[in-house]
Formats: sequence, structure tokens, C-alpha cells
Amino acid sequence: MTREPASGQPTLRLHEFLRGERETILRKWEDLDRSMLAATKKLTSEQQRNNIPTILDTIAEHAEQAVGPQAIIGLPEEGPVTHARQRWELGFSLEDATREYSMLRTVIMQQLAQQAGTLSADELIFLHEALDDAVIQSVVTYVERSNRALEKEREQLQVTLRSIDDGVISTDTRGCITYMNPAAEKISGWTSDAAMGQPADKVLVVLDAATREPVNCLVCMAADADQAAPHDGEVLLQQRDGALLAVEEFIAPLRDSAARFIGLVATFRDVSKIRALTAELGYLATHDPLTNLPNRSLLIDRLTQEIAHAERNPGRLALLYMDLDLFKDVNDMLGHAAGDELLKQVAKRLQVCVRRADTVCRLGGDEFVILLTDFGELADLNELALKIMGRVRAPYDIARTTVELSTSLGVSVFPEDGTDPQALIKHADIAMYQAKRQGRNTIRFFAPEMHRRAAERRELQGDLRKALEAGQLSLHFQPQVALDSGNVVGVEVLLRWHHPQLGAVPPNRFIPLAEDNRNVMIALGRWVLEQASRQARSWLDAGYPALRISVNVSIVQLRDEHFTDHVRATLEHFRLPPDQLQLELTESLLMTEFKGAADRVRAIERLGVRIAVDDFGTGYSSLSYLKNLPVDELKIDQSFVHNIAAGGNAAPIVEAIIRMGQSLRLRVVAEGVEDYDTARYLTAHNCDCAQGFYYSKPLPATDFEREFLRPLGG
Repeated sequence: MTREPASGQPTLRLHEFLRGERETILRKWEDLDRSMLAATKKLTSEQQRNNIPTILDTIAEHAEQAVGPQAIIGLPEEGPVTHARQRWELGFSLEDATREYSMLRTVIMQQLAQQAGTLSADELIFLHEALDDAVIQSVVTYVERSNRALEKEREQLQVTLRSIDDGVISTDTRGCITYMNPAAEKISGWTSDAAMGQPADKVLVVLDAATREPVNCLVCMAADADQAAPHDGEVLLQQRDGALLAVEEFIAPLRDSAARFIGLVATFRDVSKIRALTAELGYLATHDPLTNLPNRSLLIDRLTQEIAHAERNPGRLALLYMDLDLFKDVNDMLGHAAGDELLKQVAKRLQVCVRRADTVCRLGGDEFVILLTDFGELADLNELALKIMGRVRAPYDIARTTVELSTSLGVSVFPEDGTDPQALIKHADIAMYQAKRQGRNTIRFFAPEMHRRAAERRELQGDLRKALEAGQLSLHFQPQVALDSGNVVGVEVLLRWHHPQLGAVPPNRFIPLAEDNRNVMIALGRWVLEQASRQARSWLDAGYPALRISVNVSIVQLRDEHFTDHVRATLEHFRLPPDQLQLELTESLLMTEFKGAADRVRAIERLGVRIAVDDFGTGYSSLSYLKNLPVDELKIDQSFVHNIAAGGNAAPIVEAIIRMGQSLRLRVVAEGVEDYDTARYLTAHNCDCAQGFYYSKPLPATDFEREFLRPLGG
């Protein structure tokens, strides 16, 4: 109720009041606004006020006409609409945005109550209608913005659903299909029009991958909405034409804002190719790609099983470790392709010589191992060994040339010569080298005195410990070349040892020695990392472009609890950008040490250091670690790269690894590229980078710098 003065006329005009009390009203409103709304506490005063001062000025401007015949009811849209848009963009709810006007009204009325005069009834009505109109325009603005955002979200969702490779379907509460994206059409064999309204279990016939029995998960979930819960698993999908497709499936209930069950959403991903590739890689992880014989990994697995069986049921086992005599001469005279063909023919002959229960393996190079079970007496074993040597010695027709070669063969026997796989393999290997030293083309059974060779290994290991201090170690660098541009984009660091008496000792001889002694391997690894970082810093200081420096890491280093700290300290000491350093870990290391390696690798990744998987394709069949580790690069094992031209399994596996790397956004590097045809093949199949003797052998730092580095801007 308006209080009138004694004369019966108002003593205060609205426009005068608003203009005179403007700053006081704004300040009190700002304090009240901040105390009532958490959303305004982080705003500056200018952001908080926004268009409120303009709205007050507009009300004051029109208030002079509020009592006349031309009274303006409502405000121009600019003020409230602009204010509402800003509040929307700042994330204010509609309730908060409108409450601000309520607080503004409260402050105005409180301030008015402190004045001596009163407003006319028309001016009071105009004031309230103006503020109400501001609220209405804010509500309209919010609704428009919300509808526009919802429409945009729907459009983006449709574009996404139409473009993704995963099949997506949704159902109503009865389990009938209400939506199917193009990928779901392709995977199921149903068109969207034909599937619409059909029961989901008719369109998507899901079978258990193990039992091939139907899985009625969609129907079951739709039938009991109260108990509906997400379901996921690997299953087979029976397509409309009856074909079976391996898929990964995820099903979850759809609920509205009130948590009421309104249907289901299901996604399906075609994993048939990745499963086939996984199976293929699993086979290659346990078999030699050239001969298809079991490799060392499978040999150890079978030998472990046979030892366990022999211990339960007393029996004898034997290992025949074979090395082809003068095989290198065949390679040198006829070429590597002829050498590979000879190895395949030898593998076939060995398989003919043994029973199905026995195992013929190729360990690499020209070395083969045969695992014999229940062989009888040593005389029988010797007779079989002579038979094998005779079969191997028979002439071969290779590259239109008759080739004859002999073999040196060492034998170890369980339990006399060892009771575990490593001991039996080691002792058969010692016996084989003894056969070679005694003129080749002969058989030697392991004897304790053969441990002299092991003593020689220990002596060499002692020399290796001294090599660091004596300055006998050095680093060589091999370039990694981008196949699309031909530019050198990275370099792998390779360790070399020049022994004062033995000369150059190959890494495959001294690295295993180092790994036998934890302290030696850790010291060696730290030296390599520090020297590589020092060289990288030197090149940067000389003005050369930054290259990614790849350093190999052994399992012993990764197990060291101080490894991550040393990497961090090395980067800091040499002021090397972390992303310029890359650590290479073999696939077999990551798989056999996955749990421990994962935490260490993630810690290294958090430093900013890159991670590469070396010898990719030679590990176990599981590929899930690629998704669970911060890997940046895959290096295709050179055994696959070498065999690309020979056909067989190598080329499809190389292509599959390249595609896998692309899908996971990983750089793919092919190792061991030795000729133009291989480089051209890799380029045609979109491999990122390559390294090998085709580009350069590993070089000392000065030679590498002279050959491949040019100053920036030079």
C-alpha cells in the first residue's frame, strides 16, 4: 500500500530516485548477490554487474513517461537479453539468473523505504512490471539458448553415430529396435528400415564365443527393467545371412531424468580382424617365421612340461643342439635367399627324423634343437643322432646348385645333465661348441669338464666390468628415416665394445653377460643413457635440429627401483628436453614383466619421455598392453622386414602391424631395411619410418654428424 503525504501527492519521482540511488542500489545488490549465489563469487565486479546498471538506467529513463497517457509498459530487449546471454555462457542456471532480479527488487524496495517520500501508484506499478519483464525476457532467452544447444547436440550426436565404426542400436522398453546406425547395419547385415520395430534378439542373434549357445541378454534386460544393468563381453554375432562375426559387445539400460527405464542401448565392434591378427601374432610369438618350427619360447614351455611329467613318471629326456657347419659360406656364395631356402629344407628333414611326440625347434641363425622324450638307452640316442646327421648331410638342390653341409651336434640328458630347461639347453649348447672345436661333423655328449666354456664367459664378464673404466666402450648411432620425406627424424643408440685382446665383441655376446650381473648391467645402462644424452645436448648446442634419441633398456634396468630417478636426473643434468629421449623396451619384456613394467613405464612417461616397443610382433599374443601403456612407437622386428620379399606370413603381418599402429596413432618404424625394394614396399604401405643398412650402418658420433646433420638455417 502506497503511503501518501499530507497533501495527497507523492513527494518522490521514480526516475529521480533511481538516478540518485543508482550506485548505492548496485553496491548493495552486488553484496547480496555474492552472499546468495555461489556462481557470482568468482566473478569480477564488472562481470557481476554486467547489464544490470543499463537496466536500471533504462527503467529510470522510461519512468518519466510511466504516469502519462504514453506510458511504456515493458523494457527494450537489449538489456535483459544481453544480461541473460552472459549468464548462460557463464553457466548460471535459469533459477540463479532470475533470482538476481528478485534480489534487485528487494534492494530497491529496501532503499526506497529509507526515503522520506513515496512513489505514485503508477510509478510503483511501472517499476514492478519493468522488473517482471526483465525476468520474462531472461526466461525466453534461456529457453531459446537451451533449445538451440539441444538441437546442436542432437546434430553432433547424429553425425558421430553415422561416422563411427562401432555399431549402435537402441530399443524401447519391450526390447524392439528404435534406432540403428550405418555401422550396425554393416555388422548385422540388416538395414535400418528392416530392423526398425523388430525384436532385438531377432536382429542381433548373439552367441557365446565359447559354447556357441544363444545369449539373450537384450531380451532379458528389457523384460525386467528394474534389474537391468550394463553387460559387456566378447561374443559372436550371427549376421542376417547366417555368417558368424566376432564382436565386442556392451549393453546398458537407458533411463530418463527420473531414473525410469526407457529402453536399452547396445554397441558392437567388429573384432574379427584383430582376433585373427592376435592369433597370427600368437603363433609367430612361439614359432620361427622362416621355417614355422617352434622357437626358443615354445621349446622352454614344452621342455618344462616334459620335465614335470618325467619327474612324476620317472623317465629320461634328451636335447640335441645342432649347428650347421660352414653355413655362412653358403650365405656368402649363394646369397641370403639361398641360405633361407636351405634352412627350410633342413627343417623339413629334421621333422621327418623324429616322432610326433618329439619337438624340433629353430633357435635362430643356423641353430636347431630337438627335444626327445623316452629315448631309451644312450646307445639308442647316439644312433638317432647319427641318423639325423646323415639325413642333414645328404645333398640339397639350392639355387640350381648342389649344396652339401654337415652339422655339429651336442647332447644333454635329463636328469643327469640338468633338471631345468635352462641348464639342459646350456649344457647341450656347450657340448655342441665342443663338437665344433673338435673338427665339426661330429657328436658330443655333455661332460662336466665342458664347463671351461662357462669359465671363459665369467672371464669375459669380468673384462666387461673393467671396460667402462678402461674406456673400451663407445656409442654408435644409426639414423631413423621418415619414409615420406627421406629426412632423418631420429637415431638409435647402439653400444660397441672393443676388447684389447679379442677386438670387437658383438653386443649379442656381451649384453647377455651384463644381464647376468645386475650391478654390471645397471652401471652399463646408466653410462649409455648419460653418454647418449650428452651427445644429444652437444648436437643441440651446435645448432643441429632436434632428433629423437632412442636408447635400449634391458629388463634388469627396468626392475631397478632407482631407474626412473636416474632418467629424471640425467635429463636435468644435460638440460635435454624429455620428449627428445625415447626408451626402447622389447615386446617380450613388456609381456613377461607386464605388471611391474607398467608402473615403471607410466612413471617414465610422466617425465615426458617417449616409449617404443622394440621387436614388435615377436612377443605373446595379447595386444591389450598397447591400450594400457603409454606407448608412442612400434618397431617392427627385422625378422619380418627381412622376409617381406620372400612372401609367406611376413608381408601380411608387417601390413597388419602398420595398420594397428595407425589405428592407435603410434609411430611405426621398420628395422633391418637393407634394400630399395623393401623401403619402397614399406613406403607404399604407409609405414612411418625405417632404419637399416640401406640407409646407413651404425656410425660413431663424428661420422654420423658429418653424414646426416646440418645446422638449422644452414
